Parts: sequence; structure tokens; C-alpha cells
Amino acid sequence: MQMKSFFMMAILFAGFAAGLTACGEAGKKGFAKAGDYDQYIISRIEQMQQTLFAVQKATGGDDTVTTDLGRFTQQIDSVTANLKELPDYKGNTSYRDAAIRLADFYKRSISGSYAEIARVYKEVKDSSLADNKVNELIIRLQEEETLADDAFVKEREAFAARNKIPLDEPPAK
Repeated sequence: MQMKSFFMMAILFAGFAAGLTACGEAGKKGFAKAGDYDQYIISRIEQMQQTLFAVQKATGGDDTVTTDLGRFTQQIDSVTANLKELPDYKGNTSYRDAAIRLADFYKRSISGSYAEIARVYKEVKDSSLADNKVNELIIRLQEEETLADDAFVKEREAFAARNKIPLDEPPAK
């Protein structure tokens, strides 16, 4: 079972790495349309969310989780670097900065809560005690994530209103 998990993680990692490469770098790229700027940011947020989904799958796994978490953190760092290179849009950086803050939350959650969850599953032999500790960590993480997501969505909506672009759907949570 662990070997199957390892192969699944390897496939997810390879796919994500290819996606990062294919999406290109922001550089000092300019955006003529606010909708394109929004889509660029949303695509980076979705990349990071995919990384978090992979982290969630890996956290209850085997001893390689610590190494995997390090790679996931590097993936978040790579996407965050793209966001930091993103120029302002019409003199305003609040939307970009909100995306960077959300990325920082994702990174903290991987190195903090998810690393702690992995440690609990590895070290706590009593499964009901482990489950209780993990549930406490997950509840706290969900509360923090709600605050981080809400702050980002608020900035996205403000960006859309300022630039008169429709938001078809909120970013996936």
C-alpha cells in the first residue's frame, strides 16, 4: 500500500512540476486587461491549492512525508516567486499582495499544521489519541484558512469592482 502511495505522490509531483514550468514566469510582464491579470493570479492560487491537496493525501502516509513536505514547500515558494514578480495593475498592488499573503499562509500550513499532523500519525501509537490530536489541528487550520481565504476573496472582489470585470466564479477552496 505504501509503494502505491509513493507512486501516486511521484506522479502528482511530476505533473505539478510540469504545470509550473508550462505556466511560465511572470517576469515583469504587463497585462492589458484586468481579466487577464485576475486569471493569472487565480491560476497561481489554483496551483498552490493543488499542492495542498497533495499534502493532505501525503500527510497520513509513510516516513517519506517529511521529504515530501519540503518539496511541497518549494513548490509553493516557486509559485509565490511568480506572484512577487507580478507588476502592479494600474498602480495598485493590493490584489497581488493579497495573493502573496494567501501563498504565505499555504506555506505556513505545510510547514506547521501539516507537518504536525504527519508527526502525530508517525509518533502517536494510540490511533484514537492520534485522531483526536489531528482533529484539533484540522479545526484550527480550517479556521485560519477561512480567514486567509476571506481576505483574499475580499481583495479579488475589490479588484473586480475597481476594474469593472465580472467574476464568474470564486476560486476553488
